[in-house]
Amino acid sequence: MSNLLDKIVNVSISIQSAVLDSTSFNYMLLIGPAPLQSPAKAPADVGEYSDITEVTEAGWSLTDDPIAKAAMVAFANGAEKIYIAVRKISEEIPEDITDTLSRAIENDVWYGVALLDDASAEDTRLATAWIETQEKILGFTTDSLTNPVSAGSMRTFGFYAEKDSKTYNAYTHVACMAVGLGYTSGSETWAYKTLSQISPPVLTSSQIAELDKANLNYYIACAGKNITLTGKVCGGEWIDTIRFRDWLHNDMQKKIYNLFVMNPKIPFTNSGIALIENQMIASLKEGQANGGIAPTEYDSDGNEIAGFTVSVPNAVNVTDSEKAARTLNNCKFTARLAGAIHAVKIVGVLTT
Repeated sequence: MSNLLDKIVNVSISIQSAVLDSTSFNYMLLIGPAPLQSPAKAPADVGEYSDITEVTEAGWSLTDDPIAKAAMVAFANGAEKIYIAVRKISEEIPEDITDTLSRAIENDVWYGVALLDDASAEDTRLATAWIETQEKILGFTTDSLTNPVSAGSMRTFGFYAEKDSKTYNAYTHVACMAVGLGYTSGSETWAYKTLSQISPPVLTSSQIAELDKANLNYYIACAGKNITLTGKVCGGEWIDTIRFRDWLHNDMQKKIYNLFVMNPKIPFTNSGIALIENQMIASLKEGQANGGIAPTEYDSDGNEIAGFTVSVPNAVNVTDSEKAARTLNNCKFTARLAGAIHAVKIVGVLTT
């Protein structure tokens, strides 16, 4: 009977897996020289490390090596794991830092890059220019009140710190990055965070004004707590906004890509276009749930203000040339950033 049934209704079920997204928005990359004391087995050009023991076992010393010190600060501030890219040296000359970065991005599972104290001004300039071409961010620490990075840099952030060999203040940016990347994209701000292993400098009002003007962040004692301020990139945008934008771009892109992979085809009809629209909406809703996009709200007159809107073309109105090219244009969305409150002004009146 079963053979006859198979002839009449033949059912074949396969399991199809979605494309996995290796991109992460939670991990940092440290760039620095190989261990000063060469271990028996040289560390990987780009390696993954889950704790400070793995870093020291790879040859880096907490006494002498900036990599080990930075790694210790990262793990002390909650990093689940970090990546280390060894900057190669030939005839005592370090390779161009962009070559190190280009090699590291072949293992594209990290999001933030931390320059260490041995990076020169030219290294910082080159790395900043490189990072602008990627969906990544870069951090550094400086002991100058003047920002060494161009004001147009929207993917690089800097921290002011008073550096000395007795503290880990040269790795303030590493500490902040470890804390910030520990949050889900959209759920955080990089201000008002307390850092481990980092001590705040004593800043005057005029110094704070200079740092704010230069879009340099700082770690400061306020009302009995040590906190980070202000949470901006050198170009003046909020770090968390840049990170959330990158996450949303990646998430929407991969959701729609998986739609193509998981289906025999997406027809160029309204039903097919609706499938694309649904993935756009799914990504925006996830961004909303994460706190990056504002929810639907109402103004003082009771009018609904949507957190996001999506529009796609009608298949009937798409030109023949677009259909022949199999390219769907004019899919659009608008979303309101949830943002974050960093300051409050209150006016009150006391009466008798």
